[in-house]
Amino acid sequence: MISETKPRYLLAICASDSRGGAGLQAALSQAALSGCECRSVVLAVTAQSHQGVEAVSHVSASMVEAQVQAALRDGLPEAVLIGWVPPEPEVLEYLRTFLNELQASKQVPVIWDPVVSATLGELPAAHSGLTDLIPNVSVMTPSLDEARWLLGDQTLSAAAAGAALQHAGAHTVVITGGDDEQQQHSAWVTDLIFSRSDENFPECAAKPSFALHQQREAVQAHGTGSQFSAALAVQLTKGTRLYDAIVIAAAAARQALIASSGVLGIEFGGTDSGSTKPESSVYRNCIASALPQSGDEWPLITDVGTYPRTDRFEPYRPGVYVLTESLDHLEMLLGMGVDTVQWRIKVPGPDYKDQTRRALAMCRSQGVSFWLNDDWPLALELKPDGVHLGQEDLVSADIDALHAAGVSLGISTHTEWEIARARAQKPSYIAFGPVFTPLSKRLRYQPLGIDCLSAWSERYRSWPQTCIGGIVPENARLVAESGVGSLAVVTCIAGGPADEPLIRSNIADLRAALEMFSPAPK
Repeated sequence: MISETKPRYLLAICASDSRGGAGLQAALSQAALSGCECRSVVLAVTAQSHQGVEAVSHVSASMVEAQVQAALRDGLPEAVLIGWVPPEPEVLEYLRTFLNELQASKQVPVIWDPVVSATLGELPAAHSGLTDLIPNVSVMTPSLDEARWLLGDQTLSAAAAGAALQHAGAHTVVITGGDDEQQQHSAWVTDLIFSRSDENFPECAAKPSFALHQQREAVQAHGTGSQFSAALAVQLTKGTRLYDAIVIAAAAARQALIASSGVLGIEFGGTDSGSTKPESSVYRNCIASALPQSGDEWPLITDVGTYPRTDRFEPYRPGVYVLTESLDHLEMLLGMGVDTVQWRIKVPGPDYKDQTRRALAMCRSQGVSFWLNDDWPLALELKPDGVHLGQEDLVSADIDALHAAGVSLGISTHTEWEIARARAQKPSYIAFGPVFTPLSKRLRYQPLGIDCLSAWSERYRSWPQTCIGGIVPENARLVAESGVGSLAVVTCIAGGPADEPLIRSNIADLRAALEMFSPAPK
């Protein structure tokens, strides 16, 4: 039976690129890779080669409108991607009107890659009225040169340009790196993201701005900016969180660059008549490709103006990892064969520091690793085995001081963006969660589920891992089978002396599940 449900689709409003690496072809290829339906609106037809843009034919405003209206007959899109806009006043005015009407009926993410010139060859000069589109744009992805052109100020820094474009109405601005002269000699290609705090998304509230880093490749290619904006639009069409979509899009653009074609030294043109000089292809063509399987190839996230750490914390595998806040409860757990204890006091009392010292001493007497939750200043004072930080704690924590003091570091993560941020700190382990709906705290993130946990565990295998959230003996084997290597638990080991037999049995079941699929903890 054929479903009559209206499709979720991306509406791509771009110029056609006959070379295939940029523009509409980039959108279609990225959409196809991700299984995303894409409707296309052609703004112009271009003839392009390794020498650049050779010819351009604009599409009339009436034909642009006809294409848009044909797409809308199947319902409104989940996202809109806009690429290079020809300098035709009627087309620009139609796009502005269309976006106004679209946002009035449904808040649809609009992604705009504001191309104003071609790297090789010539595009018609951009229209000065392009800035009229900005108030309806959710995410802009200009290079620094493009941002400066739009703002009419060639002296602006990336931060100033991002702030000015946001002031003009854009929700989020991604100043893409790679072409910036200040980055040319860096081992990293760095994008700068300027967004807005959003309490509905903890990561946006924690870091409205950040830097995204990827290792620089030795080649350049036609279409990297288009591949990035297209992959971003595809992810937003699929409902991916904004920051995760940015991370995934950056990885996708780098993969398209790595897969690019156009071997150096191939000669074009003839020399038989002596009238044509041979030319070498130095400008490759992006090819949309699958996302990298290894997490080592994924982006890293830091604060603006900083770069990923070079010194790594000592790796640590937590094994059976229990969280507690009571000395009596801790004493009971220490006799049950746990590997790691996290001392988690959410509301410290006047005797908090003394109790923490005693808890540390108890663990050391039993040879159990002791980790302090959140309180990195106290960790610097007491020197426990490690400190476990949430994403909010990373904003203020002195990571260099912890490393210098020999205090190991674990970091909580709930999203792709948070994993990228954690990896930049080179922690001892990364914690994924919540796997299931947690039984001990209010849910701020959707549960990952086993499929996501397994994918993350496989991708980020270079780092020791643990996971938390709703883990009990009944699902422990399923979780351990993901390969995560450690189970962090709260509720199933809670209780007093009367619950000791059940708690002991639960810990034994957790241990048995881990030993089926993982090596012994370190």
